[in-house]
Amino acid sequence: MPRSYLFPFALCAVLSFGFAQQSEITVQSGDTLWDLARKYDTSVSTLRELNQLESDVLKPGTTLLIPSGDSSQIESYTVKAGDTLYDISVAFQIPLDELIAINNIDGTTIKPGQVLQLTTASQPEPLVVTVKAGDTLWDLAKEYESNIEAIKAQNNLISEKIRPGDSLTIPGRYAAATNADQGGAAPITVQVASGDTLWSIAKRYNTSITALMSANELPGQTIRTGQSLKIVPSSELAAALPAPPPAPIPAAGATMIWPIQGEITSRFGYRRLRIGGSNFHTGLDIDGETGDPIHAATAGVVSFSGWSDGYGNLVIITLGDTDYYYAHASELLVNVGDVISIGQTIALVGSTGRSTGSHLHFEIRVNGESIDPLPILEQSASR
Repeated sequence: MPRSYLFPFALCAVLSFGFAQQSEITVQSGDTLWDLARKYDTSVSTLRELNQLESDVLKPGTTLLIPSGDSSQIESYTVKAGDTLYDISVAFQIPLDELIAINNIDGTTIKPGQVLQLTTASQPEPLVVTVKAGDTLWDLAKEYESNIEAIKAQNNLISEKIRPGDSLTIPGRYAAATNADQGGAAPITVQVASGDTLWSIAKRYNTSITALMSANELPGQTIRTGQSLKIVPSSELAAALPAPPPAPIPAAGATMIWPIQGEITSRFGYRRLRIGGSNFHTGLDIDGETGDPIHAATAGVVSFSGWSDGYGNLVIITLGDTDYYYAHASELLVNVGDVISIGQTIALVGSTGRSTGSHLHFEIRVNGESIDPLPILEQSASR
């Protein structure tokens, strides 16, 4: 099961909130969801959910349910480690564009401890687009995940005819959420096949159930054969993680640093195996936790970055006739040919390859011959 489907407890609790009391109003000419949310001390997302609205466009004369009394409205949320914007969007039933716009977020990056506002007293700036030659309402509705009738109603159009240079407001989309070019792969659209579930689709496309629900504004996990679903790229699913500790700063004139800080668990040379016999250990094992940053002990050029049998994920940095090996990483952060500076983060501690626990295997080879790293580190490196 994808990780982000398992909401933090605080997010799970929100899904159980209901609306104990309700009243009805009649939409007047000029009313907007934002105006009504402010007037009745609620939120746009609450009005959408309660009235099962598919767009922000309101028609005069329509009857709307308004929550009254204790509706358990939450105005802010403090990001926990592992949260994604998709988790929060789905749990609080707020469209992702709206969540990004309210908090003026650049991209999809959030950090633990960050406080996200879930309601706002002022409406985010709506997205206004300029019609280009060849554009049709169908093109714009598809590009901005809206529909032709909603765009017509929002802009008081009596037909589908539009002209280059026209300015159109896209209902339910916000400038702060869509103006910036965030880069990355464009989302793809797939058709639900017979027997598909959100879980099977999330697994097939390396995404998550929450991302699918948020990207497609699904009220639940029920999908139907033939339904079109937008797939959010996995690169958009970054979880909120604490900032890594800063790289160590080498002392003035230092040419080497310790790659990680930790207890030495195995030294260079012959070592006795637990079940009889012995073998030769060609490096130095330094204890660490999975995800700890591994820093380049020296400057150099990456000559290898990838999987190497017993080493697992391995980075080799070459400086002159000397190769420095960093093995068993959980993640590699550099590529072959990269020029590396001393102290640069090159990988994350892990337990890949032939390893019984998270640690760094650090090895030095001069002209292909392994030498003991410890005396060199103790003499040359700053901790």
